[in-house]
Formats: sequence, C-alpha cells, structure tokens
Amino acid sequence: MRFLLLALLLSAGPVFSQTKNEKRLTGLEKRVTKVEKRVTKLEGGAAPSSAAPAAEKKLPENPVGVTFLKKKQIVGQEKLGIKLYMEFENRSNRRFFAFNGTLVFRDEAGAVIWSRPYGHSEPLGPGERVEVSMGILSDQAREYLRFVRAKAVTAALEKQEVYGVE
Repeated sequence: MRFLLLALLLSAGPVFSQTKNEKRLTGLEKRVTKVEKRVTKLEGGAAPSSAAPAAEKKLPENPVGVTFLKKKQIVGQEKLGIKLYMEFENRSNRRFFAFNGTLVFRDEAGAVIWSRPYGHSEPLGPGERVEVSMGILSDQAREYLRFVRAKAVTAALEKQEVYGVE
C-alpha cells in the first residue's frame, strides 16, 4: 500500500512543479484544441444544434420573383423597338447582393417568346422590390414580332443563383 501511495505522489509531482509559462502554454493548447474542433465541425458542414436556425437559413426554391409590368412600343429615327418593364422581388428573408438566371418571357398560350441570361448586381433586401427595364429592337425581328402580337406577357427567372451573406 505504501508503495502504491509513493508511486502516485511521484507521478503527480511534475504537475505541481509546472512554471507559470508552462501553465499558460497548457491552457493555450487546450483553447487551440477547442477552436480546431469547432473549425472542423464548420468545415464538415455539421448541422446546427437547433432546428429553428436551420429553417431560417433555408431558401425557397426560387427566392427571386418576377412580375411583368408592361411593354411599350418605341419608335426611333431608324429603328423600332419595344421597352419591357419588370419588377423583381426578394421573396426570402435574406439580403442578396446579386442574383442571376435565365429570364423567360411567355405569351398567353404559354409559348416562349424570348429567353435570355440576366444578371442583377445591386443589393436587394428581404421583401424588397426593384423595377427594371430592357429593350428589344426590330433587329431581332422574330422576337420583336412575337412581343408585338402577344396580348398578355408573363416573365419568369429560371435557373436562379443568388449571392448573399450567410
């Protein structure tokens, strides 16, 4: 029994004889280990601990909505054209700094009139709306005539990509 007690005291001796610098280094190593574990969890994409923040971070399938407002015939000196007015709305609860996708215009029958890539690089807060306009000239005769004939036009932003802070 004495031998066991003596062995325990001798093995515990170095712990009590640590200098101030060694104690600080030990404490620092423990904190670094904790930070490394947190970073590893973040890099691995670990799920948040509560379900409420996870629901907030999830974006709707199409977070940016488009409403076609009107079309206006424009007659210039040499060219004819149509100016299209649309409104984009942020339907999510996050702020976007930019978004892009394919802007698709359809007529009343649902046939595609015109589609083109579109990018918007101004901030758009949650629930905010922004009105934009674009033109199509008679140089693009087929698309121009489809817009002239269409009585009702709808717009949609497909294949959306949004850029914001998470």
